[in-house]
Amino acid sequence: MNLARLPTSTLLVRRLAAGETDARALFAQRYRDPLLAFAQIRGLPSDDLEAAVHDTLRLAAELLPQGRYDPAKGRFRDWLVGILRNRLRTTRRADAARLRRERRYAADLLLDTLPDPAPLSDAALWRKLCLRHAIRLLLNDPAWQSRTRAVFVAYVLRQRPAPEVAAAYGLTPNAVHQIKARGIARLRALMRDMR
Repeated sequence: MNLARLPTSTLLVRRLAAGETDARALFAQRYRDPLLAFAQIRGLPSDDLEAAVHDTLRLAAELLPQGRYDPAKGRFRDWLVGILRNRLRTTRRADAARLRRERRYAADLLLDTLPDPAPLSDAALWRKLCLRHAIRLLLNDPAWQSRTRAVFVAYVLRQRPAPEVAAAYGLTPNAVHQIKARGIARLRALMRDMR
């Protein structure tokens, strides 16, 4: 459809609020691309862009007939962008929580692979607890790029083969080994600091 033939934003919003079914498609056609660009500039990962914009358009289309947008309180575009911002915040919170869970899981996974002599001496228990803490510090280090962290977790902690990890992250197996070596060196330094 020719964009010049689209109704004005005000008319389109009124039609959508009235529940006209064809208004949804016109609404999505008008606002999808600007919302995608906004979400991308605000740093949403490309995997989540389409879902965030789709959810924003769907929610707006559901809220308009309920009278949830009030023109007296502000511009429609600000209301629509507000819905998208809320979706971005929700996505970021969920991603951060998932990342924290993955990091805890990775630290516990590595510790589960370590020999566990029974019963643990005080020194062995202390070393194990320090190692767990050092792994968490390493995985939470903001100076570490997320891809480097993911490669370290996949190769060292989850013990996936180097060629598989390299292919998954677009690296050479040698680069995977270098990431492992740097990560292990940082872990050793953290462990030395805890003595």
